[in-house]
Amino acid sequence: MNQKYKARIQKRLRTKIVIAVIGGLAVIGIYIIKLLNTTADFASIDTYITGFFFGIEGVCVMNIIQLRKLLKDENALEEMVIYEEDERNQSIKLKSYNSTINFMILLLSFGSIISSFFNQVIFFTLASVLVVLLVVSSLFRWFYTRN
Repeated sequence: MNQKYKARIQKRLRTKIVIAVIGGLAVIGIYIIKLLNTTADFASIDTYITGFFFGIEGVCVMNIIQLRKLLKDENALEEMVIYEEDERNQSIKLKSYNSTINFMILLLSFGSIISSFFNQVIFFTLASVLVVLLVVSSLFRWFYTRN
C-alpha cells in the first residue's frame, strides 16, 4: 500500500514539474513576444498573462517542495495516506465538490442571463463555459453511476 501511494505521489510530482516548466516557458515566450511586438493591444494584456503564469509557477513550486518533503519523510507519508484514504474525508470532498459544481452552474446561468442584456461576447463566453461544465459534469456523473 505504501509503495502504491508513493508511486502516486511521484506521479503528482512529475506532473507539477511539467506544469511548472510549461508555465516558465510561457513566461519566457511572453517576454520574447513583447520584445518583438510592441503593439498597444498586446502591451495592455501581457501583464495579466504574466501574472497568471507566475501564479501558476508559485503554486507549482510550493507543491513540488511539499511533495518532495513528503517523499523523504515516511511518517508524514503514512499520515497523508491515512488522511487521503479516510472515508469521512472522501465523503466530505465529494459533497463539497458536488455543491461547488451546482453553485457554479447557478452562477454561470445567472451571469449569462444578466450579461445577455449588455454584451453578446460575454454572454456567449459564459454560455459556452456553462455548456462545457454541464456536459463534463454529466459525463462524469454517467460514468461513475454506471460502474
